[in-house]
Amino acid sequence: NSRRRSGGVTSSQAERLRAWNHLDWELYSHLNRSFWKKAEAFGIPRLRREVSRLRERRERLAKGCLKGGGPVPAKAIPDGMLRPFQPPGGGNILGFALRAGLDPEQREKCVRMATPELQYKDLLERRQFGGKSGAG
Repeated sequence: NSRRRSGGVTSSQAERLRAWNHLDWELYSHLNRSFWKKAEAFGIPRLRREVSRLRERRERLAKGCLKGGGPVPAKAIPDGMLRPFQPPGGGNILGFALRAGLDPEQREKCVRMATPELQYKDLLERRQFGGKSGAG
């Protein structure tokens, strides 16, 4: 999913957010440093080629699966199972609508790629716990 572009945060807001989320920021910073060490070991030119191939593949899949080829407002998604959660206060989260006329096998593959995170989490939980809640 994605959000519509809106005004960014100021540098003072970013600093307040970092202070508020200090532990999250430390974890992010550590993982970012770890990523770049591994990326350099993998080879930056090789990584760029792999990223380019991934983007090309994603674009082909989007053209084959998605109505309009990209994200759309939640209201434009006819399948309620593919509509992303809209947070209170108007987060305006975009999602994906599938093309009409997909054969069943292609539709299943496309649904897997377009399913929002909350519905996907529920699917994984059902598979892991057999329809029972993992909590408790």
